[in-house]
Amino acid sequence: MWSQFVTFRSKATAWLMAGLGSFAALGVAFALGAFEAAGKQELPQISAGQSMEAGKWLIKPLKAWVTDQKIYGTTPKEGQKILLFEVELTNRTIQSDSGYSNIFQLPSTVGAKAETPMVYLARDGSSLPDLQPGMMEKVVYLWRMPADAIPKDNVEFVIEAWRFKLRNNLTGTPGWWNKDIAGSVALPLSAEQG
Repeated sequence: MWSQFVTFRSKATAWLMAGLGSFAALGVAFALGAFEAAGKQELPQISAGQSMEAGKWLIKPLKAWVTDQKIYGTTPKEGQKILLFEVELTNRTIQSDSGYSNIFQLPSTVGAKAETPMVYLARDGSSLPDLQPGMMEKVVYLWRMPADAIPKDNVEFVIEAWRFKLRNNLTGTPGWWNKDIAGSVALPLSAEQG
């Protein structure tokens, strides 16, 4: 008789713990769901002349324009035009860096038709140089694309940025990790320039 009571008590304890665990799991799932349903933080959108910290870079978009002429040694092919985007970049790291070639991404509808961007220094036309720490440089991004893929009045770029981590989980060293969307920039397209 005593053994039946002990088995009943252990079974009841097991059922009670399973029930409490289930309620705790439901509570956690509800709380997480409630937090996820909360409004997500809007990503900043900047325009010409506004500065923004984007990971390794301090960026300041200046202007965007389209041309069908040779510029920075790049000639559009038959049926193509070149979308140009001028921006001031400042390297915020402690080392020279040339990892800025894909900070700016075109919208997928336009970007799918565009060639890989080329980046030049505005002052001398050199291609994708290392930028020195703390020194502002004007650079020009060029995308060759079919003339009919060029946006009409405005162009919007998505800004990607690396995040600084004081300690990497694997090596314990500081560095720039986890590339993510930092915001966007919308610019009017200027009249064609040569």
